[in-house]
This record gives sequence, C-alpha cells and structure tokens, in this order.
Amino acid sequence: MAISVTEILGTDSLSGSRLVINDNFNVLASEINSMEVYFAPSAGTITNLNNVSTEALRVGLSTVLLDINASTFDILTNVKMTGNLNMNFGGIFRNDTNPTTLNEAGVAMPATRSVGSSSAIPPYSLNRVGNSDTVNTLTLDLFNGSIGQEIFFIYSDVTTGLVRINGVANNLVLTGSGTNIDLNALGQTVHLLCIDNGSGVGVWYIVGGTGYVIS
Repeated sequence: MAISVTEILGTDSLSGSRLVINDNFNVLASEINSMEVYFAPSAGTITNLNNVSTEALRVGLSTVLLDINASTFDILTNVKMTGNLNMNFGGIFRNDTNPTTLNEAGVAMPATRSVGSSSAIPPYSLNRVGNSDTVNTLTLDLFNGSIGQEIFFIYSDVTTGLVRINGVANNLVLTGSGTNIDLNALGQTVHLLCIDNGSGVGVWYIVGGTGYVIS
C-alpha cells in the first residue's frame, strides 16, 4: 500500500514546518519498521511472508541450485524427500544415459572397463553395452553404488560378443552359485538396485531385466 507524506513548499517556513517534517519522518520510520518485520537487511534474510507472487525464482549466487521461471523448473542439486511424491497425470522420464557405449572399441581384448571407481559411485543410470569380438569377453567391473541407486545395462549392438558384469569385491548378490551377469545379444538388459546389506554397505541386487544369464 502506498504511503503519503506532506509536501513542504519552497515558500513555507522551515521552522514553521517542523511538525510537518517530524510527521513525515514518523510516517517513513513506521513504514520501514513494518517492512523490517519481514526484511532483515543486516542478515540478508526475508521471513514471515504469507504469500509471494513472482515471475521467476532463483536460488544460489555463484552456483545456481534452483531456477524457476515461466518455461522451466530446474533443480540443480541433490533433493532429499521425507514425504511422498504424488504425481497426477504426469510421468518420470529417465535420461541419465552414459554418452559412451561400453564396448571393445579402443582396447585390446579381452579387456576390462570400470563402471564407477573405488572413490566414486557409477555416474550414469543407463549404460549401453556391446562387444563385436565374439571370441573374447568384455568385462565391466561394477563398483559400489549409493544405497537406493539404480543402474541399467542395455545391450545395444547387433553383435553377439559377451559382455560380463563383474561385481567388485563381491558386491553382486545373485541366485545360485553365479558371481557374474552376462549379456550377449541385442535387447538383453539387466536392472540393478543398490540395497543396504545390513551393515551400511550398498550391494547390488537384480530387480529386473530380460535375456541376461547368471554365470
């Protein structure tokens, strides 16, 4: 709401306008005090608002963590949820695909490629794999993930060379006596979920897939 102060004209006496000047200062001080209920300039904070209407919202200065505007809603950091995510007439689209196909290109076969490392979890959810060498095996060493993480391996080549997924430090939990997961044909897939082994360590369980073989 707009505030009003009394104008002092050039022909007015300053000494005679003392009450008007003081009243103007009081009006401004009252409005500033009312705003500072919500704005704390020294702390750089805004609190106690009942409603905010804006065209855009950005969180983060040197590094933007949240960017909302008329066309996008981008969250650029990790999200921790303690409640439910209810989706009405919407979907979840997974597009975290490894830009590189994990295959025999550029390595002397038989070969081993790492998926993740001893200090970093596997970086992509979706991994295309293949092997045009029908004699030698391409082994993928799968390192520990973060508990709750999912990962997919999708055989995307028309070749039939063997791709073997090996769990580093026995972190693959499989049925029977097998220790590896084998893919060797277009369309074969395996879907893994990292689950707490009961001691706070994440291990990989198969929760889906088609055509894979436990070896």
